[in-house]
Amino acid sequence: MKLLSCLLLLATASLADDSAKLAALLAKDGLVTIPAGQYHLDGSKPIMLRSNTTVMAHGARFILPEALPDQARVVLFAGENIAHFAWHGGEFIGHVFDPAKQENTWEPNANTKGIEINTTIAGGTHDIMFREVKSNGMAAAVIGVHGKYGKSSESEVEHYAERVALESCTLLRSGKFMWDYGYLWQIMTFPEAYEPWEVEQAKKYFRTDLMREVTFSGDLVKFDNTKRSIAISASDEPKDALTFLGADLPKNIVRGRQYFVVESTPEHIKIAEKPNGTQMRFEGDGSGQLAHNIQATYLAAYAPTGSGPGKGAFDIVGARDVRVTGCQISAIGDTMHIQRCRNIVFANNHILGSRMGAFFLAEFCQNATITGNLVDGTNGSRVISVEKSCTDVTMTGNTFRGGGRGAWINQPANFIMTGNVFINNTTKNDPDPRLGRIAFQTAKPGQFPELYFTLYEPGATYGPIIVKDNIFQLGDHCPEEAVTFAPNGHDLVFTGNTFQNKPATVVVDPTCTRSTIEHNLGVKTVKKPVDFNHGRR
Repeated sequence: MKLLSCLLLLATASLADDSAKLAALLAKDGLVTIPAGQYHLDGSKPIMLRSNTTVMAHGARFILPEALPDQARVVLFAGENIAHFAWHGGEFIGHVFDPAKQENTWEPNANTKGIEINTTIAGGTHDIMFREVKSNGMAAAVIGVHGKYGKSSESEVEHYAERVALESCTLLRSGKFMWDYGYLWQIMTFPEAYEPWEVEQAKKYFRTDLMREVTFSGDLVKFDNTKRSIAISASDEPKDALTFLGADLPKNIVRGRQYFVVESTPEHIKIAEKPNGTQMRFEGDGSGQLAHNIQATYLAAYAPTGSGPGKGAFDIVGARDVRVTGCQISAIGDTMHIQRCRNIVFANNHILGSRMGAFFLAEFCQNATITGNLVDGTNGSRVISVEKSCTDVTMTGNTFRGGGRGAWINQPANFIMTGNVFINNTTKNDPDPRLGRIAFQTAKPGQFPELYFTLYEPGATYGPIIVKDNIFQLGDHCPEEAVTFAPNGHDLVFTGNTFQNKPATVVVDPTCTRSTIEHNLGVKTVKKPVDFNHGRR
């Protein structure tokens, strides 16, 4: 592997960088034509863009280096406070990390952006158009447009970018690489299900700093607990839990299941199945490893350590009047990312595959119309994520199929989902380790619903919601509780929907008010308590 990397670096170094040639072309505004051909770019310094410019780049191919080191950061073209700008054509070629390949020349945390536009002043960025842009293998957003937004508030936007459009773009296998929740953990915990090279790859990138070699005796888990000591679990949150790995564990320890610490000393810990629970006594001695802090080893490990920003093939944050139409997109991570935006049209696009979230309308978006799209999750994470207080969202006439963890709608207001088709979006529940994912809560395959409404704030409310006239073709591993409504929903209408392939139940928390759940074919309705953040882990 080292020899291969050296050869690739030498080959890359022998290619002249064409940044200066392109910078000279883009030094003037007006109509700029980038002639067809190959342009090798090392990305060490962005090529600056100007307002009042139309770039014609049909036939131009922007080639990134064959090899990139740990935490590489590349931005090819960049601008600040850009207005009246259009970019037509061109193709960005990279080598995003792919865990299905035994040899990779880019590290998982490499970050390569194509075109990045930022905003610092009111009215600084507006009237931006990208048309017929192509990419393959980029390791961050090919197209990024950002208003000015702060970190003090998740919803705040100080200055919006205005009128941003993507039309007929083909962005393939592009966007920030992501492992997927629990991917490395599962290989480390159940190595017998994988090829030896996959196990070695997992060892290289897993949080081994959170692992300890341990032995079991009586009710003691023994190890040196003096450095970065593991404390008594303060809650049932994943950060306070641990799992065990290895083939020589005591009989009553379930490999991969979460446990909690109830006693901690410099030489040992004692564990229980619940925080402050009855300490376990082991059935026989044993040895193995523990992985502490499930938040870091399973959940937060969806992104490589040291990775940079730029989710999705395109990343639009803090913009008003956003339009994405007629595009084809795929990613080895989240496919696309729209966040803190207003007045959004996402129409007639085809998402061809996603390692993580397929359609991703992120936090605090307002007034979005999602219509006429075909979304192929292909075992991604959620086939739909509408996250954190999105308001005035309409999803009509779309087909969502092959997603991993169902469709997740998180504390919405004024949400309409009508006339859509959902086909087997619970593939992460599959017991086949190549398809599904083991849940750390149970050490069994996941149980994600096809559609679930949640809260991210305990005690908050959500609604009104209309889910009407949709077809749900449930997959083999969809749980019977196929649709779930978290507590404190109001004005909920769930009618005229059709469920096929297996028995199904709609579960509504009893605290939901003014609800009409009726006239749905192939499904029954029950009222019982639902955890407010179910399905989010």
